[in-house]
Amino acid sequence: MGTDKIRYLVFSKGRWRWQPTKAMRKHGFGTVNLSQGGPEKDSAGRPRPTDADKAKALRLNSDWDSARLGLPPQKPADAPVRYAPGSVGDGYYRAMAIRRAARAQAKIVWTVEQTKRDSWPRAWRFLEPEFADCDPKTIEPEHFIRIDEKTGEPLGLIPRIEREVSVTERHLVIKIWRALWNRMVAMKYCDAGQDPSKAFENSAPDPRQVTWMRREVLKLVQIAWRHNFRGLAACMAVAWDSMLSPIDARSLTLGQLRSDSTGLLFALDRAKTNKAAAATLTPWSQALLREYINGFGAEFLMNAPIFRTTPTLTVPGRGGRPRPSVPYTKDRLVKDFDRVRELAYGPDETRQFSDMRRSGAVEGDAGGGTVVDQANKMANTVSASNRLRKTYNPVNVPSVRRFDEARAVGARNLEQNLSESISANPMEILLRNTKNSEPLK
Repeated sequence: MGTDKIRYLVFSKGRWRWQPTKAMRKHGFGTVNLSQGGPEKDSAGRPRPTDADKAKALRLNSDWDSARLGLPPQKPADAPVRYAPGSVGDGYYRAMAIRRAARAQAKIVWTVEQTKRDSWPRAWRFLEPEFADCDPKTIEPEHFIRIDEKTGEPLGLIPRIEREVSVTERHLVIKIWRALWNRMVAMKYCDAGQDPSKAFENSAPDPRQVTWMRREVLKLVQIAWRHNFRGLAACMAVAWDSMLSPIDARSLTLGQLRSDSTGLLFALDRAKTNKAAAATLTPWSQALLREYINGFGAEFLMNAPIFRTTPTLTVPGRGGRPRPSVPYTKDRLVKDFDRVRELAYGPDETRQFSDMRRSGAVEGDAGGGTVVDQANKMANTVSASNRLRKTYNPVNVPSVRRFDEARAVGARNLEQNLSESISANPMEILLRNTKNSEPLK
């Protein structure tokens, strides 16, 4: 590639980027994120851009030159890098195309959230700089992990991912690599028994074990409501009773609301698995949801997310401009939850919103709930008979209700002494001590 500086290739915020100027943006060019570079350093102490980074930057520069000279564009500016036939990069893009074709054949349309959660592009960010332009048959286990003979420190892709991100990310990347290798075997790029990553274990990280008690979640909801985080309070109550993940809970709409002889529930497809789920509620969360909707001050559209941020009159550092109420995003939900958690339990508490889902499973198990009922409640593959149930009884609401009953029994067994608030009238829970509460400053 040479050592000359490549136009518009800059290192910013921990990674290399192709950064167009304002004039270039008027022609439709935008910032293109590249790799984090390395492991070698340049004269400025930054990780050197990879060959793939340089190749992509040069191609984008060529596209820009064609645009500014009025020549026909060679290809779209955001088109992916194309690699030589038989290379890992070529195999990856063929595999991605086949995955899209399989979804189209099955008439499966991914939502924006499902696209964002796709693990393949996430893992490719690490695999592309290392292997994209390589013949898979030339890749050795030492490319993944080896020992520096001078320092004794581990080197390679695996130590770098664990050092820069986490063990969880390493596990995901190697998992996707092995899936990609199997696809490349089918493409006749390599042999099934020669995957270099099989020379070492890809041990999964230890799962989170922490849980919330029912009375602790009740306190979180009360604190959130009293400090005017009412969208968050209602979202937590619904998530606790329904055992939905944070992403599924914050995405609920009125159009998904249903009822049966026992009460209200949401009928939805989970964002991660696209499996049908029946998100049942107890009288407590139903009362909280009704109070939140009635007091919101505006009418919800049937397909609009219910749980929204609290509008404010001023925003610090923004010159006094108001911040309107908007649907909760992932980052804003985490930020507001952390604030309420600190108000309730202090700065040393680290349990997360997502731990509520696991806590509900622990409650149901303690109350004698079956694995089949738990699988129905969580809309996942906990049960070995999940495939048959999907075929003959996709959403078994009575089974979900049985698990709710088991959770109530489990809560009593776990806590031994039920909080007064749990057995109190739901509206009393909601309205107690809120009239004189001061908003959070």
